Amino acid sequence: MSIVIITGGSRGLGASAAIQCARRGMGVILTYNNNPDAAAGIVRTIRAGGGKAVALKLDVAESASFPAFRETLRSALAETWGCERFNALVNNAGYGLFRPIEKVSEDEFDGLYRVHLKGPFFLTQALLPLIADGGQILNVASATARVATPGVAPYAAFKGAL
Repeated sequence: MSIVIITGGSRGLGASAAIQCARRGMGVILTYNNNPDAAAGIVRTIRAGGGKAVALKLDVAESASFPAFRETLRSALAETWGCERFNALVNNAGYGLFRPIEKVSEDEFDGLYRVHLKGPFFLTQALLPLIADGGQILNVASATARVATPGVAPYAAFKGAL
């Protein structure tokens, strides 16, 4: 069985991707940051459809936590699937900030940078030892990176940079 990790898998596109991957026979490990109940609901949905899924807490903005997350992931792989590697990583986690550029604070800018660019890069780096040969990495971008509209410049700069 192929196993996919989907960051930000408790809502929106990540949740939809998790459910669709499970329907296609993949094992799913989804991550969440602030809403364990939503993550548990997606896991229940996948299991009700006959799939296997696990939800793990991960704050993509905190790259110092990635080595510990890798060990938690290693345990989840062994306990749930009896394996040591996964097949695909979907870097999807994120949040929007829609504000005119002149009103964006440095803290807001740094938050977007950590979640949309630095986090996915260093999470991928931390998880490389667990990716199966021939494994795949998908970095989810946003259409706002290609379409110029007022208030999306900071978000688009990072969500399209992957």
